[in-house]
Amino acid sequence: MIVLKSQKFGNAETLALFVNKNNIKREDILAITTLSHPLSKQYLYYYADSENEEITKGIFGWSD
Repeated sequence: MIVLKSQKFGNAETLALFVNKNNIKREDILAITTLSHPLSKQYLYYYADSENEEITKGIFGWSD
């Protein structure tokens, strides 16, 4: 089943690497947002299969 997923990143380079490593298609990206904050986290919202785990999620994601 296709679901909406999200992931947080500290900068654009790690976001791009995540998208490329996980073969996320352009048409599956719903939005990329950036907070106006000193830490300026970036958020990626995308559609993906609920059964598939992203291969780099633990490497690039932030934990709050």
